[in-house]
Amino acid sequence: MGLIEKIYDKSPIFLQNIMVSLKGFLNNKSRYGKEYYKYRLFLEDFDNWSFEKKKEYQDTELVKFIKFAYYKSPFYRELYKGIDLSEINGVEDLKLLPIVDKEMLRSNIKNVFSEVHEACVESHTGGTTGKSLVVRMTNIDSMHRMAMLDHFKKRHGFEHRKMRRVTFNGKHIIPPSQKSKCFWRYNRACKQLIMSSFHLSEENLGFYVNKLNRFKPHAIDGFFSSMCDVANYIERKGLKLDFLPIAIFPTSETITEEGRELLERVFGCKVYDQYASSEGAPFVTECKCGKLHIEMQTGVFEQFDDSNEILITSFSTHGTPLIRYRIGDKMSLSKINECTCGISSLMVDSISGRKQDFLYNAEGVKINAGNVSNLFKNVPNAIIRVQLVQNVKNEVFAYLEIDKEKYKNEYDDIIKKEFEHTFGVNTKIFIHHVDKLNRENSGKFRMIVNNVVG
Repeated sequence: MGLIEKIYDKSPIFLQNIMVSLKGFLNNKSRYGKEYYKYRLFLEDFDNWSFEKKKEYQDTELVKFIKFAYYKSPFYRELYKGIDLSEINGVEDLKLLPIVDKEMLRSNIKNVFSEVHEACVESHTGGTTGKSLVVRMTNIDSMHRMAMLDHFKKRHGFEHRKMRRVTFNGKHIIPPSQKSKCFWRYNRACKQLIMSSFHLSEENLGFYVNKLNRFKPHAIDGFFSSMCDVANYIERKGLKLDFLPIAIFPTSETITEEGRELLERVFGCKVYDQYASSEGAPFVTECKCGKLHIEMQTGVFEQFDDSNEILITSFSTHGTPLIRYRIGDKMSLSKINECTCGISSLMVDSISGRKQDFLYNAEGVKINAGNVSNLFKNVPNAIIRVQLVQNVKNEVFAYLEIDKEKYKNEYDDIIKKEFEHTFGVNTKIFIHHVDKLNRENSGKFRMIVNNVVG
């Protein structure tokens, strides 16, 4: 844990709110610059383009991005050696290029990074196998991605930073030793109330609902399962809400029809799904007609095999180029490119990635897969694979397949500290290093094995 985190944990709640807001204002500087507003205008115009014009733009951007990766990334320069890139004229030619998987990136990450002069921001990502990666994103890429997300929400009536929102995410905003029943912090920079996903126990849910009624958000976003836990409590207890949101925007998890119906029934507004990833995948967004549109200006999706696994090529990954990247998610790509919403684009029939696996903490709160994978984000490029097994609610066994040349003994302590912040002090983690973690008979690998839920 760094010095700032230690100071934060020991500070009173009012000071923590100030620190959260200061961090928000700092983020605003890198996310909402001139390029952000320029791209927002482009996106508004792009919505009205014909499908043919969008396809031409996508092909042009793809060729430019492949050439960029070849000249700026040593990894891709070596990978594409002997390939005539002049034969790549559009999406249909992508099959001429090799596929890249997560292990290739992890083991060669320094060479994957592109040689760009503009500032980059590094982030640590988890994943469905627990593999940790350091991903670099240029400031322009970051602004483009934020602009795309805000444009999607604007289509449904919510304008980010001008309206109030509640977010359920995996930020460690509540110190493990806190006694107060205040499970949220306020980011004034974005009019955002961040609610902890780690304290949604039966005894605490009433405090969450009371705060929602006082804050009266225009929109709710974040982890789907967390929002469903709150909605289920409201319905079971027959509680009344004093506000009506414009929309709900889940992230990070696959939406179930049962959960969607629950949220729309309880909060009285529509749920709109979207797909992206912390690595920088292209966007898929849901329109007002309930259809999933590929945002063709952000990249390319390819069907990898009959299981609907996808390959992604993202135009907003100039710091860490992703071309024909096997991300591990599954989609059923549609052959339809017209929608009654008025936006023409390639479309998706369904998204089946982002599994809803979870573990419990000692208090019975569900810790979803996204938060579980984040336990390992601060040990980048040193973990090959991890599996977490839970047999009782107050214990978790973590089996780590590590890169022995890169893994340091102190990384165990980093994981334990992250675990304490996520699961609380009453849940114990037992870390074991293993030579190899095996897949199931189906060939799939499970990061989470929860024997409590059966």
